[in-house]
Amino acid sequence: MTGPRTGGAGLPDDLRRVPAVVAHPGDESFGLGGLLALLFARGVPTTVLCLTHGEASTLHAGPGDLRTLRADELACAARELGVERVELAAYPDGGIGAVPLRRLAARVGRLIAERRPSHLLVFDTTGVTGHRDHRRATEAALAAARDRESRSSAGPSRWRSRRP
Repeated sequence: MTGPRTGGAGLPDDLRRVPAVVAHPGDESFGLGGLLALLFARGVPTTVLCLTHGEASTLHAGPGDLRTLRADELACAARELGVERVELAAYPDGGIGAVPLRRLAARVGRLIAERRPSHLLVFDTTGVTGHRDHRRATEAALAAARDRESRSSAGPSRWRSRRP
């Protein structure tokens, strides 16, 4: 059996644009940061769509509005990782499971339609840590990809799950 052709570092040769969909500021760094930085180093434009401001975090240790602090942290991390664009949505932290999946998927779908990515970067279906917002962000991204594929006449799926 043969898989997709890969270039250096095991990356597929056909990488064109890659959005990452995450639940909270910080998720782009601890879960996906190494890959985002590698994509930047390979010249692949990346976007991060973060569904919440992370305002329910229990890690708040300093003064200031947590929504603003987390947004600033996301912007700073994106610069360090070479992320071309960040979109910060305002769904409720800790509560995106209550947002209808079709609404979240539509938000991700707009990004897919606009950016026309070759690949989509998400956590695995367990959400890496098991956090319900992480799982829901992945679920929404995969639903958006499936919806996009079902509307396309482009033939077989290019939205394949891959594990390192």
